Amino acid sequence: MTGPARLAARQVTPDLARGLLLALIAVANAHLYLVDRSIGYRGYPSGLTGADAVVAVVQMVLVDGRVFPLFAALVGYGVARLAERAPESVVRRRGLVLIGIGALHGLLLFPGDIIGAYGLVILLMAPAVAGVTASSSRGLLAAAGAIGAFGVLLSSSASGPQGIPTVPSIAAPTLGAFLAAHPGEWFATTLFSALLTAPAVLVGVVIARSGTLDDPVAHRRRLALWAVGGLVAGVGLGLPLALAVAGVWAPTSGVGAVVAAAHAAGGYAGALGLLGVMGLLGSVSWPGRDLIAAAGTWSMTLYLSQSVVFVAVFATVAGGLGSSASLTTATLVGLATWLVGVLVAGLLARRGHRGPFELLVRRLTYPRTPTRPT
Repeated sequence: MTGPARLAARQVTPDLARGLLLALIAVANAHLYLVDRSIGYRGYPSGLTGADAVVAVVQMVLVDGRVFPLFAALVGYGVARLAERAPESVVRRRGLVLIGIGALHGLLLFPGDIIGAYGLVILLMAPAVAGVTASSSRGLLAAAGAIGAFGVLLSSSASGPQGIPTVPSIAAPTLGAFLAAHPGEWFATTLFSALLTAPAVLVGVVIARSGTLDDPVAHRRRLALWAVGGLVAGVGLGLPLALAVAGVWAPTSGVGAVVAAAHAAGGYAGALGLLGVMGLLGSVSWPGRDLIAAAGTWSMTLYLSQSVVFVAVFATVAGGLGSSASLTTATLVGLATWLVGVLVAGLLARRGHRGPFELLVRRLTYPRTPTRPT
């Protein structure tokens, strides 16, 4: 079969994971909009105290560096499903479409965009996951391990306080300066993010082939193992850098490299742990589950809409709150943005409406079949 899956045919658990993930993405990105102050580790403001320090530690061990590998695993899951019903050319076209959308997002709004990076990974790995040349699951896991090890080694170089915001253009004083800085920021972010998230995309393909998320009830034991093992490893490996972000200690350059590498490695483990938790949540019924899952079918649209809200609220050329808001305030703005998005998109999706960017990707990905006259 060639063509997109109908809404009624979609699995609930992957969409639920996407819906819940949007909350974590909002939290992960919100602190990047805090500017005009001293910036410490991982783009967090330095000198955090009280509630802000607590929020930073929680985010560092559960969200920072964990969310985008998780997002990547779900992208890999989607690519595997696409490869089951479409040829390699369609998979490659999906990658090109995502690169295009990511470029528009990065150049116009938020150069920390991740969509373009996923598109690049999909484009490069299309032969390995589609068609008769598709690699075995063991081969994909081996490749993921090798790329992941290199990414962790590369992450060790970012061992000290940044000094400047992760996305400096947020503090640009004029719209012209804001836009002029985006091409370079987006290009560098896309290449680096593609390298760090490629292993998780490959693992997501393997997860899709295993059927774990398609039938979470039958795989609760596996999901529980992922949840416990992944979260314990993710928290343990991320805690040293989290305490540095909170100002509890300041590692030396040599120790800092090890701590940064451990945090990156913990990101992959933590992502698997979060996926296990989301899979377990998908195996039972609870209030709001179906609404969040419905919103998950709008994941790209909601991800892009978060950038619209954040730029409007935080950027110096717009609302300007980024120069004065605390980390706690930025986090609450992110969660509120997610909640509104879930309510609006979830209700629309349950009435059968697709997200506008999901429709755009669908129309650009699948080739149009000429209509024959009757």
